Amino acid sequence: MGVQFFENTPVLEITSKPKFKIKTPKGTLSAEKIVFGTNAYSHLFHGLKRKQVPAFTYMTATEPLTDRQLEPIGWQGFEGLEDARNLIHYYRLTPDKRLVMGGGPVGITWANSLDADSDEDAWNHLENHIHFLFPSLSDVKVTHRWGGPFSVTLNLTPSLGYLGDKRALYSLGCIGHGVSMSHLNACTLRDLILERQSELLDCPFVNRKVIPWPPEPLRMVTVSAIRGYLQLEDWFHERGFPKEGNEFFLKRS
Repeated sequence: MGVQFFENTPVLEITSKPKFKIKTPKGTLSAEKIVFGTNAYSHLFHGLKRKQVPAFTYMTATEPLTDRQLEPIGWQGFEGLEDARNLIHYYRLTPDKRLVMGGGPVGITWANSLDADSDEDAWNHLENHIHFLFPSLSDVKVTHRWGGPFSVTLNLTPSLGYLGDKRALYSLGCIGHGVSMSHLNACTLRDLILERQSELLDCPFVNRKVIPWPPEPLRMVTVSAIRGYLQLEDWFHERGFPKEGNEFFLKRS
């Protein structure tokens, strides 16, 4: 459609009058309107600083599984799955038959630091949960581990809309569901930036008042308390689960 993308181009400065000026290391762009589709990184911009905080999710991937290892589970459809915990686990099989699992422990940092992509305790939790769900895979090796930030609003719901006047828009707070929400949010932002009416604008996430996160140290206390409550509720509902022998079958009836 004639749109140019400039990936891996850091923005050094943004000014807004009379037009938006976006300064990069090798040039400056000008625009009548601008969208901050920055999600977990939104606090780096002044107008979005207290609308969200970054939290961190972690993932592991096993070595490729053999048909013999997969046979007791029956995962022929390679479906992506998610459990019903507050701090969810999500997992699937990759095309080369690795079991990929993420979620569980949520990482939080002081003053919105983005230096928390690694967490040994979270990775160990995920590896143990693989063995808990699939005892037949107890000897399978985990070969890849990684992590990254996602965006969290104070009331745990997404937010998108105008930032100030109708020349600037933003989208944040996908709460770890950004893969499914990114397309819908993009369609909504399209209608907002073109100033045209659509049923997407009736969504309660659009142009809602966002409860601001408090400054430090209250922010850290607040986010730790929310995480602690969610962990406690998960523990309460899981306290009766068996510690072993909990083979998780996906065979169709």
